[in-house]
Amino acid sequence: MKILNCLLLCAFFIPTVAFADNLTPKQIVDKTIDKNSTGFQSGEATLELSIKSKDGSERKRALKILSKTSDDKARTKVTLTAPKEVKGQAFLFVERSGDDDVWMFLPAFGVTRRIAGGQKKGAFLGSHFSYADFESRDLKDGTYKRKEDVKIGKHDSYVIEATPSAKTDSDYDRILVYVRKSDFITLKVEFFSKGKTAKTMLVRGLSKTKSGRTYAKKITVESPMGGKTTMIVSGLKDDVEISDAALSKDNLGK
Repeated sequence: MKILNCLLLCAFFIPTVAFADNLTPKQIVDKTIDKNSTGFQSGEATLELSIKSKDGSERKRALKILSKTSDDKARTKVTLTAPKEVKGQAFLFVERSGDDDVWMFLPAFGVTRRIAGGQKKGAFLGSHFSYADFESRDLKDGTYKRKEDVKIGKHDSYVIEATPSAKTDSDYDRILVYVRKSDFITLKVEFFSKGKTAKTMLVRGLSKTKSGRTYAKKITVESPMGGKTTMIVSGLKDDVEISDAALSKDNLGK
């Protein structure tokens, strides 16, 4: 679901807002989208992906992230920096009013190509994320229900059930999002496909930038079939200026 947009590449920052227990489910989702995914105008970060398969084998990927929001639309560039065999491979995620654009640069061939249609349902870098998980359309076009509040650990949390619109051709039937009441930090997301749990995302650690913004430092995505992907964010800066040219398709391999 594209609530991942609020925790992953386009949305490292988590809003701090006043407690309001009378919020409707749509208001909670709107705050998640408007504050999380556009809570900063320009930022960069480094992160590490650790991808464990169900047989116990592990692969690691290091990435650099550049992200910028203008006119309420985010553009995010992801560049692989390690290991050597994938270094220089890059992706550009461009938020649109309709279907988001996803571009990939292949350094071995020196070409940039668009990822579209069913390709977006493929695994991103062999992880438990799909390309489509980094888009925003499921949340924006979905319908929402507020379920009974629960505790996640010691934290009182809202539970929002989101059902993506049929026109989004989503990977998921529905998603349950668990949001801490005190500050709207998303603690857990459950993804369902064909009535069964497809994967579960958990925020395992939080940190702050020098300016005081809270962000999800460690996130895991676990499959009920075995295996998981762990993402650790480091070197996050929310006070940098990024040019439009740096986030253009033509400069994706530069």
